[in-house]
Amino acid sequence: MVEFLHLKGSYEEMGLQQGKQLKTKIKGMIDYIFHSEMITVVKPKLVPLFLLKFGLGLLGRFRIKKAIQKHLPNQYDKMMGIAKGAKLSKNFTYGLHFVEIYSGNPKTTSYIPQGCTMLFALPPATADNSLLFARNYDFPNVLQPYQMVRVDEPDDKLKTICITQYILAGTHMGMNEKGLAIAINYARTWEKYPDDFRFKGVPSTLLVQEALENFETTEEAIEFVSKFPARANAIYFGIMDKSGDACVVETTCKRFAIRRPEDGIMAHSNTFRTEELSDVNVPDRFHWKLKKMRHVPYIKSPKMRYDRAFELLTKFKGNISIETLKEILSDHYNKEIGEQEIGDDFTICSHGETGSTLASIIARPKTGQFFVTDNRPCQSIYEEFKI
Repeated sequence: MVEFLHLKGSYEEMGLQQGKQLKTKIKGMIDYIFHSEMITVVKPKLVPLFLLKFGLGLLGRFRIKKAIQKHLPNQYDKMMGIAKGAKLSKNFTYGLHFVEIYSGNPKTTSYIPQGCTMLFALPPATADNSLLFARNYDFPNVLQPYQMVRVDEPDDKLKTICITQYILAGTHMGMNEKGLAIAINYARTWEKYPDDFRFKGVPSTLLVQEALENFETTEEAIEFVSKFPARANAIYFGIMDKSGDACVVETTCKRFAIRRPEDGIMAHSNTFRTEELSDVNVPDRFHWKLKKMRHVPYIKSPKMRYDRAFELLTKFKGNISIETLKEILSDHYNKEIGEQEIGDDFTICSHGETGSTLASIIARPKTGQFFVTDNRPCQSIYEEFKI
């Protein structure tokens, strides 16, 4: 079963509840991750782990603390509550949240596997006029055991439900009581530092959480995301509200562009698909730097997953249901190989050696239903939650 937390109160109180309830698991997560390949491939051999953690904490403090305090004080209070409850230093908590920004560094992203595939289906593409927003969360395999579904009921703000990692104050996909659903896919800019990427700013998971707690409509969320003055790394924000207004906001730290569904369908992976931001995409000739993936162009998986997702949405258009989306999210077709019993790095349901699909989510904004599996969808049964 998916780990579940229900938090209530002030932001500091909610953070404290999260930190206390998950204290032992957070400590285990940190130990496991810092001894994993994800860290060892980027850590200088002669640098001990305690020094790496200390340095990460300092980076986080100087890169994100002021921006979060200034622009998202509620989320800052929640972060500090988590740190206190889990008995982590403030600096190390900043550092753990800073990793999200650092992973978008154009010079180093190719060491860290990251993906995600979004699916949007709405009338006239759905079988019963439903509004459906789905996503596979693809990230390093070491993070899979440390996920939870969390309900937040902050004082005087909107109630939300989301899926996130144990340590995070924010979320990578959630929905609020008014039917606004938001998710993010990670992006990588190309040779645009510092114009399209910067180390100082606010992690995007906190932006998602803040938007869910304050807004009811897609237009409000677009306004917030596009005009937010402290975006850092490039991110794709998928947004849908209960009226059926849906979009993807493609962003860098300074620029943005908007995609909309056509004929009730839209897919998105990890490439910029708008003309305005096409110059940001990584060229085909550049490969991953991970030893196991050095033969693979960085852009190959995002392109193949997008093409397959759009192909299947088009195929089922007019009859798309929750079951249809589950089938698409579990798809193992690789156009270079054909259908496979087990997926790979290039399938919608990803089965990579280093990174893969860690969770799968389907949101129904009209009904408040939130379907989640905290593993690959081909191997799991979705659990239903409701906001």
